[in-house]
Amino acid sequence: MTWIKAARIDKLDDEPVVFSHPPRQIALFKTGDDVYAIDNRCPHEGYPLAVGNVSSDCVLTCNWHNWKFRLQDGECVLGGDHVRSYPTRVEDGHAWIDVADPPPEETRKHIFRGLETAFETRDFGRICREVARLHYHDLDMKDAVGEALVWSHNHLEFGTTHAFAAAADWLALADRFSGEVEPRVVCIAEAIDHLAWDSLRRPVRIYAPGTGQGFESSSFESLIEAEQEDLAEAMVAQGLADGLHWADMEEAFTGAALAHYNDFGHSLIYVAKAGQLIEGLGPGVESEVILPLTRHLVYTTREDLIPEFNDYRPAVERLPEPKARPDVSEQLDVPFPATTRKALGWLAESLAIHDVGVVYDKLLEANARNMLHFDTSYGMAHDRPVSQNISWLDFTHALTFSNAARVMCSKYPRFWPPALAQMACFLGRNFGFIDKQVTADDWRVENPTEFFDQVHETMLDHGLRDPIFASHLLKTSTAVEEELNFASDSCREALLMGLNRFLQSPVKTKHVRRLARQAIALVARDFVQ
Repeated sequence: MTWIKAARIDKLDDEPVVFSHPPRQIALFKTGDDVYAIDNRCPHEGYPLAVGNVSSDCVLTCNWHNWKFRLQDGECVLGGDHVRSYPTRVEDGHAWIDVADPPPEETRKHIFRGLETAFETRDFGRICREVARLHYHDLDMKDAVGEALVWSHNHLEFGTTHAFAAAADWLALADRFSGEVEPRVVCIAEAIDHLAWDSLRRPVRIYAPGTGQGFESSSFESLIEAEQEDLAEAMVAQGLADGLHWADMEEAFTGAALAHYNDFGHSLIYVAKAGQLIEGLGPGVESEVILPLTRHLVYTTREDLIPEFNDYRPAVERLPEPKARPDVSEQLDVPFPATTRKALGWLAESLAIHDVGVVYDKLLEANARNMLHFDTSYGMAHDRPVSQNISWLDFTHALTFSNAARVMCSKYPRFWPPALAQMACFLGRNFGFIDKQVTADDWRVENPTEFFDQVHETMLDHGLRDPIFASHLLKTSTAVEEELNFASDSCREALLMGLNRFLQSPVKTKHVRRLARQAIALVARDFVQ
């Protein structure tokens, strides 16, 4: 039986009645000859609706925050979430309520309609509530991230953003808390929130449809090189329509990402995270992940085309073929002080005689030590030239890129030369901004397990308003934690110390005076002699 006798009608003449049907509380209202029943808890913060005010047109106002609901169907006409309503009937002087749950698919659609509204307004509180509702209705919370990819991917003018890469790491962190509701809701909601942030107020830009030309790796890489956005997107769309999957295209995307020193390492990071995101959510999200990545590769910046990295391309062409070989020496020291030219020269010499894994390990360790010794005054300054706009992110990207390089080059070894060369570029470029006075022992991590337990807890309540900063904390800590499984003892030590100092250092999230001063200096060049 789903119809339950709830209250005598004459009791409703004076005031609403709250009927308990554990775990629910249902508020009954009588206006004229009509009886209405809705959940008593306001879906905003849980305050009792039975003490609200009902207007002559049967709209109930929650007195705490002025949210308003139609008694007829529970629809919210001012505020956010809707409240559940129940069918009623009057019989033998009593009000009866039908407490039957709606079909699961109807419930799912209702939750996702609410989640989409929360997404479009970037209402983090409501995002959390809708994700929690998925859990308590025995629905997969991860599906919410898949829907958010659908809602966001057509709003990305220049393709994949940090939000897509961070979503992969939030999902991985959620998996660490299997069976724990709160941390999983946090992780899923954070992934959705960042996707909402990156697509908020952005115009729709639809991807080019397939035109019949199937996906072919070398042609795809040529289209990316020529910045032929529509043709590249059409080729990928046709490939997906022809039944190809990410595994069929991944190597070509890796090649395109490493064809240049692309976007300060972001391109390869995005390729690696695309695979992880698809693995975590399933092939149903391939189109929403792969098409934005295609667009990103077309528009990405190419650092090896600027003077600072003039040595990169010739150095890559001269690199010997990396090999897996017994290492001839346990001692392999990276050059210090380093410059890009010195680091690339060291790479060529080392690859000729050392195992590729050893060379990778030493470059990773050197980049980690760079991060450990970052001169944080650069990140706080407002009176330096644009060329010295250096922050923690310049150093963290060296580690997140390295992590992506190991993942992708382990699958496709032919890409080791450009990947290692870009690690060398990070090393040489960042070395000029280190503080030799930093004492390494101050940041030593004695118990990595306890350390990362605390890191995970910090991520669940990071307190950073803009998602981009939380995503960098997460991406860097995730990369370091993964690399510990492969690194030498000295590299592990450097990674942990560098991460520890990064996580405990202040990060300036808005450079107000720096940007104003540099803007004035640039504009003034045309007016002041």
